[in-house]
Amino acid sequence: MRPTQPNDPAGVNWAIPVVIAAAVGGLVVWRAVVGGDKTEPTAAWPAGEASSAPPPPSAPTAPRCVELSKQPFMIGEAGSTRREPPLPAIDAGAPVEAPDELEDDLTPFAVEIGRGAVFSGGFAAGARRDAEGGAVAMVATIGLDGTGGKLVKLGRSRGDLDPPVVAGAGDVVLAALLEPNASGRAIRIAKVKGDDVTWGVELSEGRDESSALDLASSGSRAVVVWDDVNTDEKRSHVMLSSFDVATMRSVTSARPVSSPKTDADSPRLIARPGGYWLGYLARAHEAPKKGKKDPSNAGEKPQKKGEDEGDDESGEAIQNGWIEIMPLDENGAPTAAARPVTPRTGHALAFDLELGEDGAALLAWRDDDTPTGSTGGRLSSALVRLGGAIDVHVLADESFGAGVPDLLPGWLVVGGVGATKLGAIDLRGVLAGGLDPEPSLGTGEPLAATKDAILIAQPAGKAMRLGVVHCAPAPAAPVAPASSSAASSTGGGNR
Repeated sequence: MRPTQPNDPAGVNWAIPVVIAAAVGGLVVWRAVVGGDKTEPTAAWPAGEASSAPPPPSAPTAPRCVELSKQPFMIGEAGSTRREPPLPAIDAGAPVEAPDELEDDLTPFAVEIGRGAVFSGGFAAGARRDAEGGAVAMVATIGLDGTGGKLVKLGRSRGDLDPPVVAGAGDVVLAALLEPNASGRAIRIAKVKGDDVTWGVELSEGRDESSALDLASSGSRAVVVWDDVNTDEKRSHVMLSSFDVATMRSVTSARPVSSPKTDADSPRLIARPGGYWLGYLARAHEAPKKGKKDPSNAGEKPQKKGEDEGDDESGEAIQNGWIEIMPLDENGAPTAAARPVTPRTGHALAFDLELGEDGAALLAWRDDDTPTGSTGGRLSSALVRLGGAIDVHVLADESFGAGVPDLLPGWLVVGGVGATKLGAIDLRGVLAGGLDPEPSLGTGEPLAATKDAILIAQPAGKAMRLGVVHCAPAPAAPVAPASSSAASSTGGGNR
């Protein structure tokens, strides 16, 4: 570039900005010295340019669930073991704080809560509380808006058994509980209407160690299912009995419904139009394979014949397990043979059952072939139609972590380890968005749900806190528009 001359127009153009900058700088210095206007200067960045100032803090993400009532229903007396964060009220906008860790007072849990149900009066759940010198079995009810909670005492609960299993039947709640007796254990069934309790059917449960039990009502009848071992005590099978809700009298006696060749347990039962769906776990035992050595011991000498081979067996035999399902009529009689929903070569560990599209059965299960204590396993769902069609969807891969699936109308819940995960699921078993921890629930356990409300149980020291929340799916992430080249590569349409 050539040097500018005094009469050169380019030199004049160059000097003008320098003069202006010097004048502005001098004005700033003069104001600082004489204490002139102390008003903070406004930013002089042109529109659209970024400044070095930090951006303003973003607004906290609102929780997906809000509590419908500000007055939760407490069962028992709160202690000082641990406080869960309160569920946000319906008008709350503040972020949910992390729970306070308090010192454990080493007292046993005083209140246990079972699965919940929906009836015309709201929600119901079975409860068991240490009181009056022993354990008391109860039914807790609460309105769909989270108000009007109350407890109805069923009686003294003998033995270390689970809380009652409940089911809704119009304006009454049915409750089934296990009790020890001379021949092993018995299943007693009660009907709760308001504060009145009517006892009815009593069934022999046998001496099986399992406490799996389920109950459902369809029309004027109700069905109860449980698992028990057969006479040779080699296989477990699913038992069923039905009774009339109005009279609480037995309609069909207890009988096995699973195949005698199948080791079946953990039954689940849901009502459908005209009857029920029954699902259970079926298992096949695999003996440990001998001679399987740890790869780290590959350099050791092989054992001689006759030496103890106990240390060469695999550390744990993993069972094949699958889920079978069958439709029942209103009396509990099968209307079709049981069919396997998952592969017989799989390793189904836990499942849940809910009503799906057009009265079909909707299942969610975890399949895991890793040893006990690991965190692998795939989470899947299946829609089983009366005609026999089965649609399977993989919901989460093996990196998802531990937890047991629980299906509620419109929601899939995975709890049991850490924070409760929640995801919206449709009637076909497809997740609408992610399956993510819900900070507003903490480790709270969803028990039952309608389309618009979910019953939540949260531990509160020695007590149990029941509340009703409304949950909305998280907003979907915006989808970036496809470029012209990407559109042309796919024919410009949707795949």
